[in-house]
Amino acid sequence: MAEPCVITEESKKVAPKLVYLLKRLLDEWMGKKLCRIEQPGFNSSHLPLFMTIGKTGISNNELAAKLNVSKQATSKIVKELEAINMVKSEKSPEDARVVMLHFTAEGEAFYHRLKSQVMDLEAQYKKVAGAKNYEIAIEVMLKLVQFHEEHNCAE
Repeated sequence: MAEPCVITEESKKVAPKLVYLLKRLLDEWMGKKLCRIEQPGFNSSHLPLFMTIGKTGISNNELAAKLNVSKQATSKIVKELEAINMVKSEKSPEDARVVMLHFTAEGEAFYHRLKSQVMDLEAQYKKVAGAKNYEIAIEVMLKLVQFHEEHNCAE
């Protein structure tokens, strides 16, 4: 006879499990709340890249570096965002070899709606965890990301 599965306090605090659950719940929230805001064709895989472009624009190389993904991966998503009129690519006036990414007028309006939704969620997080704990959690996540970026190739 199999032993019943007992969930202990210790098993609730396993970091990879918590990260997985939070990601899954955030993906669900994005699907319901963000990605259907009057913008068919926009999906959760577009969100990190789209929000990183920001209002001032960014080069494809910078974008890939900030997200720690290949230039090919960013190019694929940029093409998808261009197809739904969220982003436009232009040669840099300073260096014609550099492609700069900017929001279209529609993309900028959508960016502001998305940013508002994200800020609302962060405000809810701060109410649940407390503002100081939320800021500490963000700092810890940044350190964990940095750890993995620095040690990714070493192991």
